[in-house]
Amino acid sequence: IGGPAKVFLLPLVELALPKPYKRWADVILTYTVRSFAISIAWTLRRVVSSYHSAIRGGLMFSKNLLGYLVDMGYIQKDSEYEAYLPYVDKIVGYAIALLGLWFQLTYGFSLPFPLNVILFPFTILEYALVWMVNNSHYIIGH
Repeated sequence: IGGPAKVFLLPLVELALPKPYKRWADVILTYTVRSFAISIAWTLRRVVSSYHSAIRGGLMFSKNLLGYLVDMGYIQKDSEYEAYLPYVDKIVGYAIALLGLWFQLTYGFSLPFPLNVILFPFTILEYALVWMVNNSHYIIGH
């Protein structure tokens, strides 16, 4: 990314900077492009993680829901529909996963108003866990 950015954008950055700062144009452009690339990578990682979590959570929800319906007697254990339960499990699971992923993408990976106040302690805990994971090499000493 740096090569094409230097070819096309470096003259523009040099043109925009005052004369004493023109020597810093290459450094400014390099770190701006790197920062932009890192932010794109973090966003893609968040989308991929959300997709994985949505699929896993949707399937967990549907398996437990169908197990609950069987336990409560709404679905008979030895009925003619039992052969279709694995398919229903997947269909319901993927539908819930799609709703969960849509919710995450719509709200920009943050909680809407009433939930952000109610779940504020968990948000703080999440930030602490993310910080600890990102800085674990400093804490452990590796």
